[in-house]
Amino acid sequence: MKVSCLTLLAAWSVIGLCHGIPNSIIGPIFQANSPLNGQDLDDQLLAAALWDGEQDLPGDWNEEGAIGGSQLSHLLARPRLFGQEVLMLRATRRDDRLAQLEATFVDAGSYFGYFDEELPKGLSRRELEEVMRERLAMKQADFESKYEDTIAGLRESIAEMADKPNPKTRRFGHGRLLRAEPEEWTRDGLSIRLFIADQRLVRVVFSREGEESNGWLDPAVDELSERDRLERLSAAVREEGGKVIIDGIQIVPQGYKPYCGLNTLAMAGRHFGLHLDEDWMAAAAGFQNTGSAGGSNMVKLYHAVAAEAGLSLDRSSKFDESGVIRALERGMPVVVWRRFAPERNRLHQRTAREPEFRLPEPGSAGERASWPGDDAPLHASVITGYNAGTGEVHFLESWNKQGETRRMRIEEMAATSYLCFVFKP
Repeated sequence: MKVSCLTLLAAWSVIGLCHGIPNSIIGPIFQANSPLNGQDLDDQLLAAALWDGEQDLPGDWNEEGAIGGSQLSHLLARPRLFGQEVLMLRATRRDDRLAQLEATFVDAGSYFGYFDEELPKGLSRRELEEVMRERLAMKQADFESKYEDTIAGLRESIAEMADKPNPKTRRFGHGRLLRAEPEEWTRDGLSIRLFIADQRLVRVVFSREGEESNGWLDPAVDELSERDRLERLSAAVREEGGKVIIDGIQIVPQGYKPYCGLNTLAMAGRHFGLHLDEDWMAAAAGFQNTGSAGGSNMVKLYHAVAAEAGLSLDRSSKFDESGVIRALERGMPVVVWRRFAPERNRLHQRTAREPEFRLPEPGSAGERASWPGDDAPLHASVITGYNAGTGEVHFLESWNKQGETRRMRIEEMAATSYLCFVFKP
């Protein structure tokens, strides 16, 4: 398994430049030995008693955390809905009642992951690349078939049980890049929306008719004034012993996908109150089904997400320490794209586990020489705080355990960052 890289080429996996990612959401779901695996849940999930609060959701659910006024969890099982296997079933609760169910049936990110298949030995680099292209073409053909068959099957099954067979087209989201046009059916007071991201994602969302969300922003945040939204962010800032820390930023684990730039953005987006996940953002950014992030328009996506949250965004190829500090003091995390080295990663990991551990001074012997250079793999992290007394920033990774905040000298972050995204009012 390999570290998330923003421009990872498939050939890199052959020469071993990247390293392990410890966790994901999809993994535990597929490992769960649940009696609901393979079971049809149509009747249970469409039952009025479930949506009226008289009946509990079936199975074991894993809590993911909060977005705005919503609590999220996902089912540790692989059931079936509308005759199709569900990759992940996520529930959203508001005011202590079920507000939405989201069933993902097809996800290109999980299907393709990183390209790291075992390849024949003794081939030249050009021959290896040709083998990879052939295998990838086969995977793409298989995925396209599954994608098309799933959409056709869902449309047919939903139409058969809906109040009316023909769906309406809705508009979802505001900015053009993140806008969706789901097909919507209704059944006995429930809205059933089919979201399709071309050749990337197939998802069905259930909610009470009349209570559907038409944007990515959480309703509890959406109803606030701009001033109150900014105060909400500022309220998450904690000052302690010379440190300024933004509390409550949740890890969105990327799993086995080249998604560090997406998952770190999703972490910031959740903090702002957006229900945007990395899979929909991958489609919006134009990810191709190649097992890498190459060719995607990530920078444009970052600006679109900021606008969706009612914020602006400064992007710079230089690390502006004063701008980063101002953003953190306002309760706005900063996303950095940086160069990565396993040795430095182990050192920064130690700072999370040993609070008293002091990082070497930048001027100490060999310290700067150990920082990753221009040829190092690329990665993304979220800065969540700073300590002016020690000259450190605090940051999170998209594969960490919850709450495992790491530290890095500001000089190292400035030297190894190549793009810095600072959110602003």
